[in-house]
Amino acid sequence: MTDIEKLKEQLNKLSSYPERMKKINLEIKGRAFFPGGKGTFANDEIISNKEIMILGQDFDTQKKYEVAKANGGEDVTKNKTWKNLLSFLEQTKIQPENCFFTNAIMGVRLTDIATGESPAFKDKEFIGKCQDFFLFQLQLQKPKAVFALGLQVAKFLSDTSNDLSYLKKIDKFASIDIQNKQILEKVKFKNGIESTLVFLMHPSARTYNLNNRQYMEMNGAEAQIKMVKDAILPQ
Repeated sequence: MTDIEKLKEQLNKLSSYPERMKKINLEIKGRAFFPGGKGTFANDEIISNKEIMILGQDFDTQKKYEVAKANGGEDVTKNKTWKNLLSFLEQTKIQPENCFFTNAIMGVRLTDIATGESPAFKDKEFIGKCQDFFLFQLQLQKPKAVFALGLQVAKFLSDTSNDLSYLKKIDKFASIDIQNKQILEKVKFKNGIESTLVFLMHPSARTYNLNNRQYMEMNGAEAQIKMVKDAILPQ
C-alpha cells in the first residue's frame, strides 16, 4: 500500500462533518493540495521521501473544488495560493517535488468565502478528529520541517503538542515575531514525532500584509525567506 493509499484509507474513517463542510477524498486527478488531490507536486504516491510538509487550513470552497476536479487539477499559474507559494519556494531554493502540500482541516467549505477562519472550527469534536488525522500525516511523512500557513493553522496546531499550547492565545503574527518564535526546532508532537515548525503568512495574504512580518533585523518577504532558510539549512 502506498503512502497516499494509506492516507485515503484513514481519511475514509472520518465522519460527521460540520454543517458547512463537505467530505472530499482525492477526486482531483492532477496537481492539488490534499485531500482534494494527492498533495504531491509530481503527482506521485509517496510522501515519506519528502522533507517539507506545507500545511494550509482547509482545501477551499466546494465551487472551486469542482472546477479543479473538472479541469483535472488546480491551476498553479492563476490560483493565488499556488502562484505565491511556488514563487516563495523558488526564492528559498526549495524544490516543490520535495514537499507534501496538505491541509489541517479535511473537507471543503459549503460557502462562497475561502478566506478567514474555517467554519469547521465551530465543531470542536471534528477539529479533534482532524488533529488526529494531522498526526497520522506527520507519522507517515516524518518531515524535517512543517511550514504552517496562516494564524488559523497555528491555532489548530496548539493541541497537537504540549510545546504549542501557547498558540491558543495568538491573534496576530506580531505576537509570534515579538517572542522570536517564528521558528520552533524539535517540536515534539503527541505521537512522538519531532519536527521543526515555521510560522508563515498564508500565501494568499502575502501581497497586502506581508510587510508586517519581522525576523531578526529583517521584515516582509526578506524576513520570511530568512526564517525558512534558517529552519532547513544546517547551522
